[in-house]
Amino acid sequence: MSVAASCLTLVFAPPVLAAERSDTAGGAGRVDHRTYEASTGVNDYLVYVPEGWKPSERLPVYVMVHGCGTTAEQQMHANLLNPLADRERFLVAYPDNGGQCWRAVSNDKASTTRGGGGDADIVAGITRQTSSAYKADTDRVYLMGMSSGAFQTSATATAYPELYAAAGVSAGGGYGMDFLSCMVLPDATATLYAPQAVEQMGPRAHVMPFFSIGGTSDPLGEQPVLGGCARQAYLEWLAVNNLLKPGTDGDTFRDDPTSSRTGQVPDGYAWTSKVARGRDGCRIAERWIVDGMSHYWPGGTTDPKYAGTFNDPKGPSASVASWRFFERFTLSGGNTACRK
Repeated sequence: MSVAASCLTLVFAPPVLAAERSDTAGGAGRVDHRTYEASTGVNDYLVYVPEGWKPSERLPVYVMVHGCGTTAEQQMHANLLNPLADRERFLVAYPDNGGQCWRAVSNDKASTTRGGGGDADIVAGITRQTSSAYKADTDRVYLMGMSSGAFQTSATATAYPELYAAAGVSAGGGYGMDFLSCMVLPDATATLYAPQAVEQMGPRAHVMPFFSIGGTSDPLGEQPVLGGCARQAYLEWLAVNNLLKPGTDGDTFRDDPTSSRTGQVPDGYAWTSKVARGRDGCRIAERWIVDGMSHYWPGGTTDPKYAGTFNDPKGPSASVASWRFFERFTLSGGNTACRK
């Protein structure tokens, strides 16, 4: 999908009725169609419930925020999070705005502030409602976004940090950034956004473990030199965490070159992953760079109805990589993920 198509095209889809059912996008469980009523109107969303779920089972929640020109249903089919949720035992919530861009992509104030009446409130409200309705483990709730959903993820995790144990972005930027500015600014500017993020987090602030992934042929991902919004989000969140937990003689959290890994998807892209750790050796952030990939969710389905439009199956699975990062963290445990 081109950057212009994903960030500028508005696609208005009819609302999904509560009685309708989706297929399970590779999962063996069920997809529930739900609605969230905000002061600004009603938002539809999907919840994937893994096979064999019982109300007594307190599962983690993975909240997946789609991109522009993409519905929750399309993102669900592209990502293939549902079969992973079956294996790993977690719920997946897919907020939906009918294929429109989430407004944090243009740094809309109402959608990047707590109680602003915009999209941050909606995503946070859907998160709370999902956790309540399915009796989820609120200590293990994670937020991830693609493209405009990535910008919205950074905004929502900043406005409502008390809801999320960790957050991540695919092909999108950090708090306070808009897609035009982060595509042309150098990396050195990323840390300048950190103080306003800390201010927005306010008394609810906590060190936020952070995951990013993007392609080197994508200005919203890991494009070298100027641009690289996902990289800038990573740098901003590292700076945020260092402001929240400052060191006495330098940054508390730093990149750990000894933890870098490389790999190759068979008949696909090469990739590199980097890790940042605290001085105690515990990881706090993970950054994935996919060589040659453009503006897509990496990995996922090979179904031609979705692949090449919403995801690129030649990339490493962002669903698996993000979950492996997220599962290390609990909200109460903070940055204590010392598993290698």
